[in-house]
Amino acid sequence: MYNAGVESFLVVARTLNISRAAEQLNLAQSTISKRLKDLEDEIGAVLIERGQGVKNLRLTTAGEEFLSIALRWSALRIEALDLNSDKHRFSLSIGSLDSLNFALFPPLYHALSRHQPKLKLSVTTTHSPELYDLVDHNQVDVAFSLLERTHPTVVVEKCYSEPMVVLRLGSQTHPEPKAIHPRELDPDHELFLVSGLSYKVWHDYWWDPLCTNCIRLDNAQLVFSFLSDEQQWAIIPMSVAKMAKNRGNFSMFPLLEGPPDRIVYKLTRKHPKASTLASLKVLDHYLSLCLPQK
Repeated sequence: MYNAGVESFLVVARTLNISRAAEQLNLAQSTISKRLKDLEDEIGAVLIERGQGVKNLRLTTAGEEFLSIALRWSALRIEALDLNSDKHRFSLSIGSLDSLNFALFPPLYHALSRHQPKLKLSVTTTHSPELYDLVDHNQVDVAFSLLERTHPTVVVEKCYSEPMVVLRLGSQTHPEPKAIHPRELDPDHELFLVSGLSYKVWHDYWWDPLCTNCIRLDNAQLVFSFLSDEQQWAIIPMSVAKMAKNRGNFSMFPLLEGPPDRIVYKLTRKHPKASTLASLKVLDHYLSLCLPQK
């Protein structure tokens, strides 16, 4: 099969735009169009609906059917090329979030680092939307995101969920384990941790979204840098709060009428290489052992 055509087709199928596909492949738009036409001639079917002046393209019925074939073809080709490479045969590359690496995954990483036969392990930290691209472009074997999204080449599975809780400095004024209602929390003393759309909807229900007195943070670890007064509070994932309690003078409180649980999603490619499948089985084994159960 025409490999350059398959590669171009997969990028066009993902972007539905010749211009963006050409940009990603660092090719001229005319080259992308010619590759698609040559591939369609080889297969004997039109794969992409396109017309004069049309910016957003659409897969034909044949194109939708061919997409799964192209994905398998691409994965098999990469696997075949690896046969003559010096790459490590048993490796695992992980994409994740800072808050997960910090509070939830240390036991997992420790277990993976001790696995025999030894894994060649790499971890990339970035934001939830970018993790889909890393998996899609074969830059990581698996990723963990807080964002659930429908994607043509990525399998999205719910991996773990945990409640959000209130964290304060430990004191006699706020003894544990009394549950706290949102009405008891003064928004002027909040450390607001950005935690996704569903959390923001819940937060805006209880407190004025235009309030400018709270401190806004985009990283859970920053809470520990700012939490310096007994009146201050933050709503954070339970795994982060437990780590804070173990490391310092902090108190954790459950929430009455609290926000939705934080959900962690595992992202993998629809058609991974056979060698990647073996590594993913090792990962799944340790995930079942290392992630805390609710």
